[in-house]
Amino acid sequence: MNMLYEDIYNDVLSYVNQTNFKLAMGINEDILIRFLAQGEYNLNYLMETSRKKFVLRINTASQLKLDNQIAYEYQALKLLERSGVIPKVLYLDDSKKIIPYGLLVMEYLPGRPLDYRYDLEKAAETFARVHSLQPNAGEADFLVKVPGPFTGIYNEATDLLNKYFSCPEADPKVKELLEKVLMKATDKKKEEEYLLREPWLAVINTEVNSHNFIVNKEKNTCHLIDWEKPIYGEPAQDIAMFLIRTTTIWKANYLLSDREEKFFIKEYLKQLPFSQYKNSLEDRVESFKFFSYLRAIAWCAMAWTEYNKPGRLLVNNDTYEKITMYIEPDFIKASFNEIGF
Repeated sequence: MNMLYEDIYNDVLSYVNQTNFKLAMGINEDILIRFLAQGEYNLNYLMETSRKKFVLRINTASQLKLDNQIAYEYQALKLLERSGVIPKVLYLDDSKKIIPYGLLVMEYLPGRPLDYRYDLEKAAETFARVHSLQPNAGEADFLVKVPGPFTGIYNEATDLLNKYFSCPEADPKVKELLEKVLMKATDKKKEEEYLLREPWLAVINTEVNSHNFIVNKEKNTCHLIDWEKPIYGEPAQDIAMFLIRTTTIWKANYLLSDREEKFFIKEYLKQLPFSQYKNSLEDRVESFKFFSYLRAIAWCAMAWTEYNKPGRLLVNNDTYEKITMYIEPDFIKASFNEIGF
């Protein structure tokens, strides 16, 4: 594993113990840091004093191809704060002057990742509170908006797959399967016409695997913590991604049963305030599942090419294992069984 978090540890420790930083955070003692977690595009450190803990998040790249990824995430967290189910963000530094990456500080939320066996009701409530938040006029203008819910995913997936198609080491059998999937998607994206006529728009997360939730059974809380890639889009996109097996297997190696899916959607609708589109949610979710699989597997195909390049900044062995699994021919065929390979 690339140990970037170790390489910059001393710089980060020095940064958080600067007088200006401690004043901004209201801290008047030495701060300790230790490695907490690593994503594909972020490093997270636990920042500790004798009385409080915080999460220091350092951004190393942007999935959305933004010039200022960390500021985008900071704005999203600020916007969603009143939902009560996301971490409060406390500090932003996007200058890249002392540490050559953008960073933010947010509250530390003790707990464990979501367990699909026990936490579906809490996850449904968390989604409902996020999706029902109504931004004030102009408040969400900074968020990425896609030209159409399926077209946006299709365009992103096409860009991702082109990186795989042009990779000399790519498996020809996998390329052939993914080309067929993309051809099917070209036709299926026309189904978004209904969603364009009757859009149901909200702030959505777009990355909702089990480890992006923090569940605290003692406090009876569930927070959605990773807001790297939010957009202004259809809530059904989040729900579909939450349910599909590329998501549930990713960190938890779990497959939801039909009964569990129905239970989750029932609880989500129960928690959701009035919406004229509630009756169409299940149909919208089913439509999004194909494109959720497309995006997930296209990302894995792209990431496979990145992981096999020398000098990658961040490497996660567990992620590489899943990436390899998801672009196996049998896995692709099972994910898109409606194509009839």
